[in-house]
Amino acid sequence: MSEMVLVADIGGTNARFALCPKGEARVERMKTLSAKDYPDIATAISTYLDWVEAQPVEACFAVACPARDDQIEFTNSTWRFSRKVLAAEFGWRRFKTVNDFEALSLGVPQAKPEGLHTLRRGTIEPRGACAVLGPGTGFGVSGLVCDRHGGWVALAGEGGHVGFAPQDELEMELLRYLQQRYGRVSCERLLSGDGLVNIYEFLCVQAGKPAERPSPAEITARGLEQGERVARDALRRFCAILGSAAGDLALILGSSGGVYIGGGIVPRLLPILLDSRFEERFLDKGRLSSLLQAMPIFVILDNTLALLGAAVTLMQDEA
Repeated sequence: MSEMVLVADIGGTNARFALCPKGEARVERMKTLSAKDYPDIATAISTYLDWVEAQPVEACFAVACPARDDQIEFTNSTWRFSRKVLAAEFGWRRFKTVNDFEALSLGVPQAKPEGLHTLRRGTIEPRGACAVLGPGTGFGVSGLVCDRHGGWVALAGEGGHVGFAPQDELEMELLRYLQQRYGRVSCERLLSGDGLVNIYEFLCVQAGKPAERPSPAEITARGLEQGERVARDALRRFCAILGSAAGDLALILGSSGGVYIGGGIVPRLLPILLDSRFEERFLDKGRLSSLLQAMPIFVILDNTLALLGAAVTLMQDEA
């Protein structure tokens, strides 16, 4: 029987765990835990391992924060840990961490057609670079490039924290509104759960209504199911800003291999995404708009891809 390794995809809201046969990109016994229900990551790990009744020999965690140092501190969560201490506590002979969107990028080549929703058809170059981004609790950004041997290399970074670039007068006013609160305004201040709330609050003020900050789920329900105009406008604006950010990343990477949108928010917004200016803003790149015309765009529906990417990270480390 194969030795098992523990893989995890840990964001600001949820921690997703699974087992993987050593040396294989295949996950088993996946379970999602809510981070708010556990005081620290060790308690969540113990809960999962008790559930599967397993003692994995190695582990790799995809984490929603920089992942290179021993001390891991989540950007949008109170969890933090030392890699050395955690490995010693659970007896792992090898323990790696990787940025969650870096892992998601490595999972993209493992994606099955049913795990992707085609948002925009185009032509994929088999060895072309891929752009991977997505809003959730935060805003993740990565990319995938092919090396000279035909293997895939994921790009680690924190591109979600680049500065927000408004594209019309309303967004300039939105920028000024958020500057009063935050000073510098990153893309994540708009393209995340809290970002959707920021947009909604701003549009309430613009409409002469009291500033209100309902949850992202409530805004989505109001916009998609209840027909509330401000909520629907907030969702459309969110999608438009995402289109601009996706097009910017596609330009930076030359993403002839496609653009892949992950995170927990966009799959819920599919009904409104096509009713927004997402594609128009994606293509609106002035003199270089033609470079994006052939690029396909996919929404990632498969919630195991970051786990598969964590497994691939361990496999690449052994190669």
